[in-house]
Amino acid sequence: MIPSNPRWTSITLCVLLAVLAACAVEVPTPTPTHTFTGPTTAPSPQPFSGPPTEPPPNSVSGIGQNEPTAASLPNNAALPPLPLGTQESGGERVEVTAGDGALLVGDLYQNREVRQPGVLLLATDRSSWGSFPAQLYEAGFTVLSMELREGGGLADFTVMMEALTSGTADPAHIGVVGAGAGADLTLTGCSVVLACDTAVLLSPLDTGLVDNVTRFNPRPLFQIVSEEDAESYDLAVQIDAAANGDKLFQPLQNAGRGTAMLTNRPDVATLVIDWLQRQLAS
Repeated sequence: MIPSNPRWTSITLCVLLAVLAACAVEVPTPTPTHTFTGPTTAPSPQPFSGPPTEPPPNSVSGIGQNEPTAASLPNNAALPPLPLGTQESGGERVEVTAGDGALLVGDLYQNREVRQPGVLLLATDRSSWGSFPAQLYEAGFTVLSMELREGGGLADFTVMMEALTSGTADPAHIGVVGAGAGADLTLTGCSVVLACDTAVLLSPLDTGLVDNVTRFNPRPLFQIVSEEDAESYDLAVQIDAAANGDKLFQPLQNAGRGTAMLTNRPDVATLVIDWLQRQLAS
């Protein structure tokens, strides 16, 4: 029953008209959804129902934020090397993320239970070190062997050092051994990165290295060159003259260049290991 009061009659009519108008509104046509032209990711055949702190079965252990060391680091801190698999030599194949996002591949030899002094090996071909990384590990070092890439330079050296010191190596005892172009980057990088406690150069090549010695001083420096390698020998003499810390200059005969000296003269490995043990003893 509609009230006899004109005001209520007007309000009631307005409400009825609104209801009738709403019923007459047409539903808009749905917009077509996007259709994928390629295959999409298939759902997991068996959903993982474990706790969030437990990785799914058959997952790669130690990758990203699930890796305890990585998860404990502060925001924007350098990640330790991420393992990719075990090498025949006994080390792990690892990746280090460069500043430009490139993935730098290397080999890591480490004792996961004890923080040992760390050694970074630099060469254009990390396989050219042969058994030397394993020898260093057996001598009591955590070893990260990395290859140089074109244009990487000091930026790559910095992230490699951060990766080594943020892992299981003792960050207070770090040495760098470089061969050929790796020797050049070793002295250049160590002249800037103070975490480098000692440098070992096998056949340095860049004449501009002499200018870096002043910034590297007075830290200990060891150089090994073959006398027949006139370019490296003359440069090593100049570097040795500019160094004012604990230093050793070892010329050899018919030893070759760079990592080849480890094969041609097996005593080179012993000389380098003895030097590192003396300089990096905890």
